[in-house]
Amino acid sequence: MLAQGDAATPASIRLVTPGPHDREAIAAAIRLGNAARATLGHMPFSAYDDAAAKGTLLMAYADDHAVGYALYALARRRVRLSHLCVDPPRRGRGIARLLVERISDLHRDHLGIAARCRRDYRLGEMWIRLGFAQRGERPGRGSSGEPLIDWWRDHDHPNLLSADSDTVLVRAAIDMNVVRDLTEAGRTNADESKALLAPHLVGLLEIVRTAALNTEIDRLDSDLRAQCTDRVQTFPSVRSDPAARAHIIDELQRHTRPLDPANPRDTQDLLDLQHVGDAIAANLNVLVTNDQELIRVYREVAERHGLRIMRPADVVIHIDELAHAEAYRPASLLDTGYVERRLRSGENQTIEALRTHLSGERPRELQSTVNRLAVSGAQRMGIYQPTGELVAAYATTESSGVLRVPLLRVANQPLADTLARQLLFRLRQSARDGALPMIQITDPHLSPQARLAAVDDGFQETDGTLYGYAIAAVGPAAEVERAAISAARASGLPEPAPLRSGMPAVAAAELERVWWPAKIIDSELPTYLIPIRQPFSTQLLGVPASIFPRHDALGISREHVYYRSPGGTRPQAPARLLWYMSKGGTTTQQPAAIIACSQLDAVVTAPPDDLYDRFQHLGVWDRNTVHGIARDGYAQALRFTNTEIFPRPVSRQTFRRLALAHGGPAAPPQQPTRIAATLFAAIYQEGRAR
Repeated sequence: MLAQGDAATPASIRLVTPGPHDREAIAAAIRLGNAARATLGHMPFSAYDDAAAKGTLLMAYADDHAVGYALYALARRRVRLSHLCVDPPRRGRGIARLLVERISDLHRDHLGIAARCRRDYRLGEMWIRLGFAQRGERPGRGSSGEPLIDWWRDHDHPNLLSADSDTVLVRAAIDMNVVRDLTEAGRTNADESKALLAPHLVGLLEIVRTAALNTEIDRLDSDLRAQCTDRVQTFPSVRSDPAARAHIIDELQRHTRPLDPANPRDTQDLLDLQHVGDAIAANLNVLVTNDQELIRVYREVAERHGLRIMRPADVVIHIDELAHAEAYRPASLLDTGYVERRLRSGENQTIEALRTHLSGERPRELQSTVNRLAVSGAQRMGIYQPTGELVAAYATTESSGVLRVPLLRVANQPLADTLARQLLFRLRQSARDGALPMIQITDPHLSPQARLAAVDDGFQETDGTLYGYAIAAVGPAAEVERAAISAARASGLPEPAPLRSGMPAVAAAELERVWWPAKIIDSELPTYLIPIRQPFSTQLLGVPASIFPRHDALGISREHVYYRSPGGTRPQAPARLLWYMSKGGTTTQQPAAIIACSQLDAVVTAPPDDLYDRFQHLGVWDRNTVHGIARDGYAQALRFTNTEIFPRPVSRQTFRRLALAHGGPAAPPQQPTRIAATLFAAIYQEGRAR
């Protein structure tokens, strides 16, 4: 098979699919084929007639002269290209490309185009320029045994090996040294490159083949060529517009010329240039290489095009950053000015601010820990204050029913204690969401604020590890006890003391706090339905979300205060609270619903000035508003913690249905209203359902 060239597209070329009675066109194809028989091989004349009858003979004309043709067949959803021929004087003018692209356009419903060509014809670079990639090779049938190369131009239909475009966040090209690391044993960087195939990167990182990589593989003259071809079969090929690619390569050369006027010095330098150009032209965002010189020369100009050139280890270590930057922006932490996002690669120096000096942690020890956690697949998160500084970081992994926390740090700043308590609560939420009943904090250099917060949160220390229960059971004491015993046994911890039905409210509240999110339904712990208007719900609970951030200290705190008039029902602490957000006015963002559950720690009745002075940092009302709800010189504050926003608010209609089923008040509450434990359990489970 022979075809050459894909230079500038000839505007005067006309493509025609001749019919079976177009003898002149069929004869012209035969003449062109006979002239190129040395590389095309023998084709019976009847094959041309058969192709014309089936509409699989494509002719190229310049004016009225036949200058090329393609003869192919359709079988099993594939196009089998038998001949691709261009008149020798016309080669190098893009005629072969026109023929191939027209075939792709006509048969886009087929999986792709297959071709086969002898290795000794040295036409590999031509096939690659036409958008083909090596698919394998086999011994030839001739006396020389010269191998036949199988080529494939994919039509990008999904298959069993296709990555899910909804989950893949990063598409990265690799160069030849990485392919050899993945193929050959004993290479220096093999372990580093093989980390690209780590299970935790599946679905996040898709490795692709560019034309430059296919060219490098094609130039190998040993058994290694076949091995590398096999190795990259699972990596899809990407194509780019030739004109755009040429323009980009020209720009890259203009950039590098002042740095090194002699570059490219040799074939390898030229291939390095093509690797970068191909990756940019294909709109990839990462090129992976172990070639430090390639990184040095092209990193700056590549980044201007949105391409990062990185070593394999850096890609693995910083995949969170790459995925984060491509998928979503930093998330506001509890609707405050603080944000939470995955740690980025350039923050190794920034994270130094979280080093625990008191424990003797060395300067590079923390950076090494963070990198090691990334390679292992741990989720590494950072908390940033509104001015952009990193003020906290944590990492988590999941294993055998345990949420492991190998890193938990808080910077020494004004909200350090509040932030540490919030991080502990977020870890409990993560454990609950992952159905992990135990949390283990194993950071040997745990921040002092985090340690104090963990101990206050009910964590117990054994052999340098802090253990905390996260029991996601909602039921009688016996059911909660079974879940806690199972978690303790799985972690090799002593079993907790037996629980009994009807336990006092104080005991039940303490267990629900230190085993959060456990709910012990057959205890004496009461539950109250609390009405709250939407504007105050937005500020106090963060629901509905506002375009304006909440006050930082208020939003980050696990503790809050709800002011009310002391008349009517007086809630008794400790208790559970369910928040009924009432319907608002014309600016209502959400309908009335039960939106959250909290733990009531204290009820304080006092003069409004005393309440305000004591709790102003935990509530949303100003002094005048607190005075406005006072009765007989007194107002009331409900101090609550551990607010859990329901993923599915319980609508008024659903609440009414549940209340009727469990014998509770069906009308929306106008004041704190006590409800039965069974109704609480039904509402809670409805709100937690996803």
